[in-house]
Amino acid sequence: MHFSRFSIGAAVVGLAMGIVGCGGTQTGDMSGYSTGSRSLDTSSVTPATSLSAATLGAKYLPLITGRAGFAAGFTVSSFSGQADRDLGKPPTNPDAEIAYNGKAVNAMLQDIAGTGANVVRLRLFPKLSGLKLDASGLVTGLDDAFQKNLMDLIDRAEANKLQLYLCIGATWTDVPSAKDPIVDSNARNAYFKKAVTPLISKLKGRAGVFAIDIDDEIESTIAGKDGNGTDKGVTWDQARSYVKSTLDFVKSVDPQRLVTCSSGLHGADNVKAGKFSKLNLDFYDIHVFDDKGLLPVAKDLRLDRPIIVGNGGQSSKKPDADVQAKADISLLQNAQKQGYAGAILSEYGKNPDSALSLLEKDGKHRPVLSQFQSFVVSLDPTSGPFGLPGK
Repeated sequence: MHFSRFSIGAAVVGLAMGIVGCGGTQTGDMSGYSTGSRSLDTSSVTPATSLSAATLGAKYLPLITGRAGFAAGFTVSSFSGQADRDLGKPPTNPDAEIAYNGKAVNAMLQDIAGTGANVVRLRLFPKLSGLKLDASGLVTGLDDAFQKNLMDLIDRAEANKLQLYLCIGATWTDVPSAKDPIVDSNARNAYFKKAVTPLISKLKGRAGVFAIDIDDEIESTIAGKDGNGTDKGVTWDQARSYVKSTLDFVKSVDPQRLVTCSSGLHGADNVKAGKFSKLNLDFYDIHVFDDKGLLPVAKDLRLDRPIIVGNGGQSSKKPDADVQAKADISLLQNAQKQGYAGAILSEYGKNPDSALSLLEKDGKHRPVLSQFQSFVVSLDPTSGPFGLPGK
C-alpha cells in the first residue's frame, strides 16, 4: 500500500506540510554555530567537550520553514535505478543517456512525503556523475544537464514540503584518471572553483536544502583501524584539513547553509573521540546499522553541536521484514528519546536483494513504513512539530 500525503489525517498533514511552531527553540539562522576563527587546528585531536544547552540553543535543526524539529526521513541512492545517470552524465561516458524523469521523481517524493517524512538524503556525484574533467583529471565544471535536473529536483522537493540532505562527496577512485582533492592541492582548487562554487551558489537560499554533507562516511578514505581498516588511504590530518577547507569554502559562498561531514563505519566512536571536533561543523552525523537500533545517549558523547543519525538500519544482510521493522523503529525511537536531532533510514528503493530496501520490487511499501508513519504520529504533532513544545 502507498500513502497519500493527505491520508494521514489533519495532525500529520500539519506535520508534513508545516513543520512550524517551536517556541523557545533555535530558528533557521545558524550563524551562531559558525562564528569565530576558522583556522585549522592541527594539534592532536582530543575528545569533544560539552557546551551548555544555553550556549547551543535547541538540540534540533531548522527544517523547511526555518523552525527547528526532529528530522525524520530516508536515504535515496537512486531515483532511476541508475545512480550514476540520475542527474547528469558520468565523465567516463559523456554520451550516456541521462535517466532523470521529473514525473517519476515527483511520484517518489510524493510517496515519501505521504509517510510524514521531512528529509531525503542523497549523494550528488556517484561515480563522479555530474562533474566534468579535463585530460589531466581536474574538475572543469558541472554538467549542464546535472544542474538543470538538480534544480528541478529541488523544486519538486519544495513542492512536496521535503528537504534534501545533499552529500557532495565523490569517490574519486571511481575514475582512475581523476585527481583526488583530499591529497592534491591543484585538484582541490579546481573542484572548489569549478564545482563547489557554482553548486552552492545555485543552492543558496533554497528552502528545499536541509544541509550539505562534505563527504559520505569519510572514514572509507582513511587508512587505519579507526578508518577503513586497511593500510590504504589518507591520514586523519589530511582528511580533517580537507573537511575544514571545504566547509570554509562552502560558507564563503553561503554563510547560512548548514554543513557537516558524516561519520560511518564505526558508529559514534570517531565522533566521541573528537575526530570531527574543532572543524566548525554545524552538526554531527553518524551512521548506525544495528539490528536492535541501539544508540549511545547523545549527551554522553559530550559534543558541542547537535547530532543526527544520517543513515541507519539493520546490520544483518538477509532481507527480513520483522528484523527491518524492529531495527528501524528502535533506531528512530532511540534517537528521539536519547537527544538526537533526527534519524534517516536507509534505503528508499526497491532492490529485492537488499535487507535495507524499504520498498518491494513492485514499489509497494514494506511493513516498516506503516510503523514509520505511526512513529511520526506518536510524536504528538498537536503540541508542536515532532513532539516539540508549541508556542
